[in-house]
Amino acid sequence: MALKAIAYLIIAGIAAVASVCVHPQWGVFGYVATYNINPLSQWWGRDLPGIARRYAMIFSTVTLLGYLIHFQKISRHRKIIGPEIWLVMLLGAVWLSVWLGQAGDVTYNVVKTTKFVFMILLATRILTKRQNFETLILILIGAAMYLAMSLHWGEGAFHGGRFDRGVGGSDFSEGNFLAAHFAFLLPFLGVFLLTGEWKVKLFCLLTAPWIVNAVIIVRSRGAFLSILAGALVTLFQLPRLRSHRKKIFLLMLVGLIGALSLTDQVFWERMGTIAVESEDLDPSAQSRIEAWKAALAMAKDYPLGVGVEKFFLYVEQYNPLLAGRDTHNTYLRCLAELGVQGLTVLCILIASSFYTLRKVSQTARQMPERIRSVYDLYQMATGTALIIYVTAAMFISSTYIEEFYWFLMFPVFLLKSAENELAEQKAIGMERLSPTTDGMEHGEDGSKELTADHGKSFHP
Repeated sequence: MALKAIAYLIIAGIAAVASVCVHPQWGVFGYVATYNINPLSQWWGRDLPGIARRYAMIFSTVTLLGYLIHFQKISRHRKIIGPEIWLVMLLGAVWLSVWLGQAGDVTYNVVKTTKFVFMILLATRILTKRQNFETLILILIGAAMYLAMSLHWGEGAFHGGRFDRGVGGSDFSEGNFLAAHFAFLLPFLGVFLLTGEWKVKLFCLLTAPWIVNAVIIVRSRGAFLSILAGALVTLFQLPRLRSHRKKIFLLMLVGLIGALSLTDQVFWERMGTIAVESEDLDPSAQSRIEAWKAALAMAKDYPLGVGVEKFFLYVEQYNPLLAGRDTHNTYLRCLAELGVQGLTVLCILIASSFYTLRKVSQTARQMPERIRSVYDLYQMATGTALIIYVTAAMFISSTYIEEFYWFLMFPVFLLKSAENELAEQKAIGMERLSPTTDGMEHGEDGSKELTADHGKSFHP
């Protein structure tokens, strides 16, 4: 068995045991890391035992078991937040399509969506502290570095001078999906470079060039446009980040210079094919436009949707040249397959995630300046990252891609963390102000003093 396979089994085993014996957060982290690295797609994955193929079931089970065992350990924030409700509603729309669609069968993506929605909602019960959120991001960055290094070493399939597929998570190993994944993490790399302790800063400093280079290797036009959108949003938010705006602007400038130094002529030739006029579109872009038109026509004929995974079967009725082709658009595929009701729920879910971010900012205003500034940066990074991904989703079909919905829950993780931290601070404040036990008073300097019966006092 390959050393990498042995290392994976050891680390995964430790995470599973720790989830049950220590804290269920380790089950969530193990699940996310395995989902992102996708061991079964690696060369060393063929040495793994058959049970390793059921990583989702294993980590979901141990995480649930750990949650039940350590229920009292987990922070007290257990209320349901808007995006969680709309995620459940979206799952309902997926199942509703089984009856409203044209085939009436329970397909792979229906079952898959049910499984990952369960795991995501379980995670929102568990990751309710700022340290949990930070660890989750660092795991994603570490996994992204591994994937980026795999690209650099030539793993996967290349076509037309760019990476095509074969490296990435369990359901995002195609080039454009992988580029969107890398692009999503860029704002968090920047924030950790600004606020992390020296070990975190060093880790991100070493990781950033690999991830940026991976985006360039993929040469995804959708990711390029989404990063531009994220950069504009960041610049727009700078005025309210008074204590960090100069550092952020300088970091963006350094990042831009570094990224430009990694590009080549082939990259810019590819980006140069981004066109507005239809006569200037290359065949790939033109086929996407045709697929979008077919999806709109399909939605007009079947407003309640044709059913999950049925776009591929029906698209040739609208354009025979697109037989078996995808929409290359998350929202139009949702409209065509889940119907108007499905697209409506998805749009509300996205809007609810951004609204939840506003509540993070409102909560952070009640905290000391030092902590507030950290949450402001995390809120900015999460908002920018979501803008990047929802923009990229216009050029990829993420309707049933698991990480899309993990990303939409990031504001939930952040809000629960902020509200728990605020509650803890208030509890500490009340404890300091509350009457002390008999025989104890507060001195003039605010420190506690023990008072003897004869009226004299002394510091403990």
